[in-house]
Amino acid sequence: MIPAGIFLEIACPDVVEMASLAGWDFVVIDTEHGAMGTAQLPDMLRAARVPAIVRVAGRADLLQGALDSGAAGVLVPQIHTAEEAAAVVAASRFHPAGRRGLNGFVRAAGYSLVPMEEYLRRPVRVIIQIETAGALAEVEAIAGLAGVDELFIGPYDLSQALGRPGDVMHAEVLGAGQRVIHAAHAAGIEASAFANSLESADRWREMGVDRLLYSADAYLLAQALRRAREELR
Repeated sequence: MIPAGIFLEIACPDVVEMASLAGWDFVVIDTEHGAMGTAQLPDMLRAARVPAIVRVAGRADLLQGALDSGAAGVLVPQIHTAEEAAAVVAASRFHPAGRRGLNGFVRAAGYSLVPMEEYLRRPVRVIIQIETAGALAEVEAIAGLAGVDELFIGPYDLSQALGRPGDVMHAEVLGAGQRVIHAAHAAGIEASAFANSLESADRWREMGVDRLLYSADAYLLAQALRRAREELR
């Protein structure tokens, strides 16, 4: 069974903790579509009992904030070129692998209680989301960048980029996803994908993804609330 995580859209540390206790292997705190801001991130990360990735735009200051707050890694959307992906790597890694700002007093460094040598060696996972036509065109170059650990297939946005909005099981979308998986594995890194149904999850696993992101807290909660109300009726 491959590792499975969940997107967290609800800006609440309790939900992060519940997802951890529920048995997910990792969580992704989603600042792209969720309502949480940078000030809320530390408390949400504190609540995680499993590795917590932050989905965050590829701006150096936002990447810096997520990592300083203690994220285990970053998942970066809206990448169009290998050059943009390289800039994400540079902003996320310390010298000599990158240009990430170094501050030994932040939460990630134990507020100075983690020895600097240990802090500098602490692993950070850099995940590039493949969801645009540009990123798909340059996926092999992106996968080959030193410092990229994983390619994530965002099938909904990818379906839009391919002119098949919302049809995430369309052959063209799945074919593009297979290209991403092949590019990642050829470069010796991992590939992951999002699924919002068991059918989709099974399909991505059959295609060879190494990690799966399944659904989101808001969706699962909304469906459970409606189901409970209907059962009560």
